[in-house]
Amino acid sequence: MNFSRKPMKKILLSLSLLLLTLLFASNTLAASGKLEQDAGPYHVVMQTNPENLMANQAGTMTMIIKNKATGQPVTGAKVMMLQSTMSNSSNMAGMNMSSGMDKQDGTAMLEQSTMGSMAMDPGTYMMEGMTFNQPGQWNQAITITSTLGEGTVNFPITVGKSGPNLVLIGSVAGGIVIAGLLAALLKRKKN
Repeated sequence: MNFSRKPMKKILLSLSLLLLTLLFASNTLAASGKLEQDAGPYHVVMQTNPENLMANQAGTMTMIIKNKATGQPVTGAKVMMLQSTMSNSSNMAGMNMSSGMDKQDGTAMLEQSTMGSMAMDPGTYMMEGMTFNQPGQWNQAITITSTLGEGTVNFPITVGKSGPNLVLIGSVAGGIVIAGLLAALLKRKKN
């Protein structure tokens, strides 16, 4: 088969642009997962890692708590994560999130100033090792107590089924196709 270089270059360029678009789109979606809410005297920003939580896989919840009136970080607060419940599910009343929490008082989220070698903003609280026992919509209540008073936030959390990472699989497949096209171009150039 005799391929001219221009159509092959156009195909290669198109596939490269498609792959880059997919990678940037997946990163943009991953970066937009913050939830914000006001509760009493507090403004709370919550984020999970990984961004998309999966059933029976450990994750981390990070909260940045600020004084709603001044925007200043709230440090030294008592931040309690209460038992999670599934939303819109009357037949799942006994399902809950596990993190070794005390069923009556909840589990304290620890204030963090660093994470590894990275400095964290003041007023950052974290809970590591969270696992949800099944996919679905969950409600996570957090109670905050400080000299400003008490407030409770209730964040909706979507937990997915564990399964293959389709973005990663698609990116690898796209990379293989581009590498194959490059190899074919180089081989044609040598001949």
